[in-house]
Amino acid sequence: MTATLDTIDVRILEALQEDAGRSVADIAEIVGLTPSPCWRRIRRLETEGIIKRRSVQLDRRAIGLMFTAYLEVKIQPARKANYEKFESAIQSFKEVTEAATMTGPYDYLLKVVTPDIDSYNDFMYEKMIPLDVVGDFRTSVQIRNVKEGRGLPLNHIED
Repeated sequence: MTATLDTIDVRILEALQEDAGRSVADIAEIVGLTPSPCWRRIRRLETEGIIKRRSVQLDRRAIGLMFTAYLEVKIQPARKANYEKFESAIQSFKEVTEAATMTGPYDYLLKVVTPDIDSYNDFMYEKMIPLDVVGDFRTSVQIRNVKEGRGLPLNHIED
């Protein structure tokens, strides 16, 4: 189900995706409202679950996270309990910044961020392999980042 959003809602969402730290007064000025109705709209968007949370995007290199890998994982044997065990375990792995189930030869695609390749190796041997449900995996190492996530596209929403 798609939420019903008007042009002002979309502009508020775009402003927050660009900078979640903006004040309500700044957002209100951007979208052409006074602060009180702008704040009410933001609260409604949060209450309706359209805004899940507000966060800060860090520069991973500035804090010493120099290694990013994409890890494809095949669960074996293919049993519901094994998928549940895997999904539960990766929730606690801070190195895993994103995870998705996939079609194709592998069941999951994980984005793993560590300080260096040695830390990644430790992650694999100390956390992933001991799960005993990982039947096969393949790692692709990120060379450079071409585009970082800046929010979701909203251009498909019409008034």
